[in-house]
Amino acid sequence: MQQAFWRYRDTGVNWRVAEGYGTLIAALGTGPNIVFDCAVTLIDFTSAVVRIETPRGDLRARAAIVTVPTNVLCSGSLRFQPDLPDKMEAASVLPLGLADKRFLGFDDAEEFPKDSRLMGAGNSEGTGAYHVRPFGRPLIEAYFGGRLARDLEEEGEAAFAAFAIDQLAELMGNSIRKRLRPIAASAWGRDPAACGSYSHALPGHADARSVLAAPVAGKLFFAGEACSAHDFSTAHGAWRTGIAAAEAAIAATAKA
Repeated sequence: MQQAFWRYRDTGVNWRVAEGYGTLIAALGTGPNIVFDCAVTLIDFTSAVVRIETPRGDLRARAAIVTVPTNVLCSGSLRFQPDLPDKMEAASVLPLGLADKRFLGFDDAEEFPKDSRLMGAGNSEGTGAYHVRPFGRPLIEAYFGGRLARDLEEEGEAAFAAFAIDQLAELMGNSIRKRLRPIAASAWGRDPAACGSYSHALPGHADARSVLAAPVAGKLFFAGEACSAHDFSTAHGAWRTGIAAAEAAIAATAKA
């Protein structure tokens, strides 16, 4: 873990997107022909043209960029022809952890300082962390990780709100309950397109990130936060590896 820790490059400017990541992604996605609910099941790169198999038919291209999370790669839902054992091994030692959020509406929140934070229980790993009035908005962002997040996912979405409200009532007084209401929650572990949140290198396997990121045969290029040597576990790490993969794919196909 120390080996991976010292490789992380903390820029100190990991700011949130006030309008939300959804707004950012929608803006960036303007223009390209994007198809949803069309999972790729096979990438065949045995010939000069890459064949990409989907439920809606095959696609053909000179190159493909693969941004599939490591847990999904390990699940076998996406196959490669020929097989890529080195990639599968790298993905297996870069598994995704689990971090989920539950947002609660907070009535009459102005009495609390904006962007203040609370820890549910300092003496237990089974606790939530709470961000009160993020951006000054009448919300509480509850954050859950690890085994607790997995257990709450198994219980269902309502379990996140119940747990958070119980802990907040212990911290703020029981009367706070009537001022809180569930709004939205994530459940990344149950999302078949993710199967987790973001990667961590198992002890002694930090070098697997470069193996996962390496292009194959000048046709397959890999991106995602798990591929980043220094910005792993971040959105900007995913972004930067995506740019690098796109530039490498353009260069490779220009030579072909």
